[in-house]
Amino acid sequence: MSAGGADAPAQPPRLLVGVDDHPATLRAVGWAAREATLRGAELDLVQVHPPGGAETGAHAPRGRASALLDHARQAAHEVAANLVVRLSVVEGHVGPALAEAAVGASLLVTGSRIPARGFAPGVGHTVAHLLAHAPCPVVVVPQNWTSRTIHAGEVVVGIDGSPPSVAAAAFAAETAERWGVHLTAVTVGARVDEDDAVELQRWLAEALAGLAEDHPDLRIHEVVRSGNASEQIGRAAGSHTRLLVLASGGRGALGTALLGSTCRAVIAGARCPVAVLPAALAVAPGGASSRETSSVR
Repeated sequence: MSAGGADAPAQPPRLLVGVDDHPATLRAVGWAAREATLRGAELDLVQVHPPGGAETGAHAPRGRASALLDHARQAAHEVAANLVVRLSVVEGHVGPALAEAAVGASLLVTGSRIPARGFAPGVGHTVAHLLAHAPCPVVVVPQNWTSRTIHAGEVVVGIDGSPPSVAAAAFAAETAERWGVHLTAVTVGARVDEDDAVELQRWLAEALAGLAEDHPDLRIHEVVRSGNASEQIGRAAGSHTRLLVLASGGRGALGTALLGSTCRAVIAGARCPVAVLPAALAVAPGGASSRETSSVR
């Protein structure tokens, strides 16, 4: 209760975007602005400066930082004119600084970088750090994404029967319901003989248990595939997919892949935004694996 005897008003949820001068930034800002509007959330645009400056903690931008952040704010308002947008600068190394700034946020959104010709696909040190340490789900928006494709098509989630992938299914179901689209849950085995098929179907059943009750109007499709995990996930997330949801830890062919380079390859090659639930978040007591709290994530 507040001093006046009335309950303090609930703070609106917030989404955070890391801003720099890379073209991918504006793609991420556009995606986050639309999602913030759908969630009734506010948007924090944050630029990270190298450590060693005179100021600590978040502070108002100045100079070139002010220009970059103001450009990003304009991009957000082109998508959602009435969106509340805050601009700030923090000091530190980019990955850890963004993870710290995202404490209390519903989502942390960042743009992906297309690798130079001849280099293996990857996500970069910053995104890799966020996938492991962010305190909230991380959405990676492809550099070639455009706002014309936003929220049109299905949501796809990768399932491997682990607690993180169960949490990913809950997150994906909420998102699909919010957008008014259907959900496809896909699991991948190295091979699918009769015994494997039973196990994979069990994983799907466990991950999807209760979702029909929580989301009675949501259409859910189940897909079992065999082969290379990254290839099969990429095929499942086809041209009609508008969000691919993964957990950053798990078990089995899919789970093992998502712990390492295959997860990075999936994100780097995705044509749609990819939401990743860090493993620590997914299995934390009361975290995203809980249906009671997943609605705020």
